[in-house]
Amino acid sequence: MNSPTLTLWSLGLALETRLANALAPMGLSVAGFRLIGEVSAAPDGLRQTVLAARLGVRPPTVSVAVKRLEDLGLVTRVPDPSDPRARLVRVNPEANLGPGWDLIERLDQALILGLDADGLQALNHSLIHLQERLARSPE
Repeated sequence: MNSPTLTLWSLGLALETRLANALAPMGLSVAGFRLIGEVSAAPDGLRQTVLAARLGVRPPTVSVAVKRLEDLGLVTRVPDPSDPRARLVRVNPEANLGPGWDLIERLDQALILGLDADGLQALNHSLIHLQERLARSPE
């Protein structure tokens, strides 16, 4: 069967397996590294409720994950200047995340091998379009 859904699903599983195998020696899960990726994209930090929404999980799940990553020295929680009751999650500047980012770079290179600039742009556009369409469509 030639199904885009099954092909994307298979691609996602293959990427997740490669990520899981490479991150395990760092003591990280794929979900933990994804959380770190979201926090890394927000230099000022993110509230845990925002993280939960971005990751599509419940706030208690994020709380447990942040605590684990904090215990590993990868993230920190700091007071939110706009609300003294709230905390922001930030990547610990002393965390050694280089191997994880190197892995992402290697996977990117494997995925785009043979694509020229136009092909890469078309691939990115298509993936973003599919992601947005799926997010808007009813189940």
